[in-house]
Amino acid sequence: MDFKVYVKDENTHASVSELSNEAGILYARLDVVFDTPAVPSPVTVRWNYPMTDILCDFNVTNLYDRSIAPSWRKRTTSSRLASGAPLQQLISHTGRNRMTVALSDAATPCSIGAGIVEKTAELECDVVFFTQPVNTLESYSAVMRIDMSDIPYEAALKSAERWWEESCGYPSAYIPDSARKPLYSCWYSFHKNIDIEAIVNQCRLAKAMGMENVIVDDGWQCNELSGGYSYCGDWEPEKSKVSDMKAFVDRVHETGMKFILWYSVPAMGVHAANYERFRDMLLNPSSTTWASLDPRFPEVRRFLCSIYKKAAEDWGLDGFKLDFIDSFRLFPDTPAFDERWDTLSLEEGVDRLLSEVSSTLRAINPEMLIEFRQSYFGPVIKKYGNMIRVGDCPNDAVRNRVGGIDLRFLLGKTAVHSDMLMWNVSDSVEAAAAQVISTLFLVPQISVLLDKIPEAHRRMLNFYLDFWNRHRDTLLDGCLSADDPGYCYSLVKSEKDGETIAVSYTRPVLSVHGEDTPYSDRLFFVNASSCGRLFIDSEAALGSYAFRILTPCGDTVAEGNTFLGAGVTGFDVPVSGMLELIKN
Repeated sequence: MDFKVYVKDENTHASVSELSNEAGILYARLDVVFDTPAVPSPVTVRWNYPMTDILCDFNVTNLYDRSIAPSWRKRTTSSRLASGAPLQQLISHTGRNRMTVALSDAATPCSIGAGIVEKTAELECDVVFFTQPVNTLESYSAVMRIDMSDIPYEAALKSAERWWEESCGYPSAYIPDSARKPLYSCWYSFHKNIDIEAIVNQCRLAKAMGMENVIVDDGWQCNELSGGYSYCGDWEPEKSKVSDMKAFVDRVHETGMKFILWYSVPAMGVHAANYERFRDMLLNPSSTTWASLDPRFPEVRRFLCSIYKKAAEDWGLDGFKLDFIDSFRLFPDTPAFDERWDTLSLEEGVDRLLSEVSSTLRAINPEMLIEFRQSYFGPVIKKYGNMIRVGDCPNDAVRNRVGGIDLRFLLGKTAVHSDMLMWNVSDSVEAAAAQVISTLFLVPQISVLLDKIPEAHRRMLNFYLDFWNRHRDTLLDGCLSADDPGYCYSLVKSEKDGETIAVSYTRPVLSVHGEDTPYSDRLFFVNASSCGRLFIDSEAALGSYAFRILTPCGDTVAEGNTFLGAGVTGFDVPVSGMLELIKN
């Protein structure tokens, strides 16, 4: 690879050396040295790559936009410890890997970009290191892993994730079994209107439906109902809503549910009693509503750890929803220096905070649940959070599906959760089911009022949650693949121990190629498309199967026996329903 390196000041000297190039994977190391210790200016590594058989760009921060951009407006992945992941991928028309770039250093702010050079039909690729200030350095090294092997794109993503975990020092957090169970969230169903009796009642209903945890979200700590966090920072229950938090937690525990409580980690509101104490330890001190605490101050970290420790011990919490980690960022008015900092790097300050918080909480309870969400999901963050959720997308089945599958490929064993599922009570049962089906390969979070939705919606939710719980191992631990990544995943399937679960989102044909036979003994094919038929297309005869066709509520509308021969076999399957095939 013909690498070119660009630096911005004479004090900086940088070079790239190729370490190895085996099985289509090139490892190259960037080495940077400074004449005198310095806060690094950006260093850019650039190379060109032929634009041949490349359809799209996988970039987990861009979500839907997977198009190839011109070199003067590159498609760019921005990453730092508290947001994103240092990985970008180019994918062929048939879903094969063409180039996956990943970096060994997932904490230092960087960007990875690629764009087409119009005159040559080549891609101009670059990695920019030090896109935000870090600590003063004497030298720096990082490895670029450039995977050009001709393998399925999912395999290349999973291979990069394993490299981070096994070779780069970014293991996943311990995942308690309860992190892998459906939960009820109060956010979309209650917002800030915290009502203990109503929430406890939802917990009873949720437990009967197969949910095991509840998240009590924003509103428990303040009386105002509008948006914004100007009253955050003291983290004491608002007495008009929660007069006794321990009693509230105990009542939830009596229903059999675990209790997870929301906190906006960086938020220090101007109306908080603690504001004066921390007003000179803020990342954006000019804010007139709420500002982000600066974790480079040891006092800030001690304060936040003490808040969570006291809550866990005094109230008996089972978990914490630690929100807005990505709001730990540099602002135009962020102070340039403070002698009380114990690190110049904001990313290192965040890392120290999360390390101290997680170790404090897990010393109290090794099974403690810690939920993060997009965009803070990268290799470093997953050392601390054991539940990582799709970013907020209320009533948006497409975004929940795309964001969730993206995270599944990048997060290995971490429990990837859906955004909270909600829908309009007047909607059809098929449309309500589409919200649930969009997240079958994730841990579902439900956020509707279970006693207010129509009976058909309750039956549908019971059916799919029961299906999810019975087939959790295949859905979460099976070999996951997703067709047509350039078009936001037309069909997704997971296979394990002779069982296949597939969901048609836009393409109603499940293709079974020669290497897939003999096929699964148990196949569940869910129809999330707008077509009332599903098709099995096989290169070879698969044999005799007993079949059932189910509605979104789990009612059987047809059953019998069928022979799946070579070629295409079609079935009439209701929208949001399911085809079940069990080998005779």
